Amino acid sequence: MVASVTSESPVPKVADNTLLRIKLSGSLEERATEDPLNGLNAALLGMDVPESLGLNELRKGLAYAAEDDRIQGILLDQGAFAAGYGLLEELTDHLNAFKAAQGKPIYTYGEYYTQKGAALSALADSTILHPGGIFELRGIGTTSTYYKTFFDKFGIEPLVVRGTGNKFKSAVEPFIASEMSDENRLQLTHLITQFWDFIGLNFEQKGVNRAVLDDAAERFIGMDADATLEAGLVDALGYREDVMAHFKEKYEVLNWSDYAAQLPNSRAKDRIAIVYANGSIGNGSGDETTIGTENIVKALRKAEKNDKVKAIVLRVNSPGGSALTSDIIHHTIESIEKPVIVSQGNYAASGGYYISCNADAIFTNSTTITGSIGIFMSLFTAEELMTQTLGLAVEEVQTHPMANFPNLAKHPDSAQYAILQRMIDRGYGDFTGKVARGRAMELDDLLPLCGGRVWTGKDAVDNALADYEGGMNEALEYAAKQAGIESYQTYELPAVEVGIEKYLKSFGVASAAAKTPDFLQNEALEELWFLAKNPGMQARLNPIFMNL
Repeated sequence: MVASVTSESPVPKVADNTLLRIKLSGSLEERATEDPLNGLNAALLGMDVPESLGLNELRKGLAYAAEDDRIQGILLDQGAFAAGYGLLEELTDHLNAFKAAQGKPIYTYGEYYTQKGAALSALADSTILHPGGIFELRGIGTTSTYYKTFFDKFGIEPLVVRGTGNKFKSAVEPFIASEMSDENRLQLTHLITQFWDFIGLNFEQKGVNRAVLDDAAERFIGMDADATLEAGLVDALGYREDVMAHFKEKYEVLNWSDYAAQLPNSRAKDRIAIVYANGSIGNGSGDETTIGTENIVKALRKAEKNDKVKAIVLRVNSPGGSALTSDIIHHTIESIEKPVIVSQGNYAASGGYYISCNADAIFTNSTTITGSIGIFMSLFTAEELMTQTLGLAVEEVQTHPMANFPNLAKHPDSAQYAILQRMIDRGYGDFTGKVARGRAMELDDLLPLCGGRVWTGKDAVDNALADYEGGMNEALEYAAKQAGIESYQTYELPAVEVGIEKYLKSFGVASAAAKTPDFLQNEALEELWFLAKNPGMQARLNPIFMNL
């Protein structure tokens, strides 16, 4: 069975007059990682295999393809494509650069275009939609469920302590309020407006003005292929077999994965390490999708000790999490003498900003979600439920007032709460102080930008929370200049697990990581599960921002 899953077919050679087919049917990730059972599970269910794309591979491959005379164009084969806005913006830049290099065309076809797939289609020379297809342009929105009234009915009381003045720190808001705060509504509205502006700029490139785009979203005309064509959002309607037959008559069609497998490696002696800090920041060791106390620190130290590595780019794609782990990584960066440049992806907020703030320079996409400089702690008590509803009596014996704290059966008194508030305020003061030093800002100038307030990357550059708008390419170029090198190869850390180890982990044989139970598949309940596994002070973004 292992052999059947891991066997590989011969890679087709790249012919002259090739059209690269990039399948947009899965998620856009920092680095694509293979699920050994993904193809098997999909085949058993009679479904197409969703193909995640690695932005790292696309960045290198599209630049190479632009100058490769064998490659004459790109076909974006649309499907259930998903991406965060930061990575979507970088892919947009890479595709535009491909077109600009030698004028090679980009085509796109699909029966179904997600809104983010539609945003990419606006870059194409020709956009084709199935006659009965869907072009999902509907605007940007989000929802959040609030649990306070629910908890009140059962006698459950969240104990939430936020840094003083952290009114924008909304990660715990659903547990302590029955409706959205003005501060949270303000920052969410600001973000989604900027994201819609980004989509609008893409369509302006196609010649579709904002009024037409807004009308299309208002009336959701993407459900009607003829209306979508009439509005100029697509250029033609056609069936897949006819469209593909046309392209195969004109070009040699080659799948992106087959082309990427043949990209030549750089022979440059010097290296720039790219350390991927991806996922929530927890108290464990960390893995490919989480940041822990070990994996990122080990990767940074490995890059620091490697004489061939002349600079480090820390790629942050994290909503934050444990303040303690964030501080450990921050301290590690502080001690590295080589240039350390941060490149922010979809989000680098709260703890994600904590581990960014003392780099030599911060690059961010205009649509990156960043900032959220704030601290909180969240616990739960159920005194009313246990004593009044269930009739349980819990007695205490202790030498000091905090000996049995936290106690599920007893809400803290004012003195205990004051102790927690002082601890959180001290953590917030430490966080803001380190940001001020890392960004060379006066604290009085910084504090109005904090309080948990979420910003876009564009805002961050305007407010001096970041240095430059730009993606990984720009960060690498800057790192090379800082290191005084002209040619280099990239060295990615931490290493991605492959082969039999990855296969066994897909069965859970080699992994003891606590997965979120199926019955907690809700953003607020998942947040509770994360907080239960990672107690202590949190520098963490509200999950609602990660679903935009």
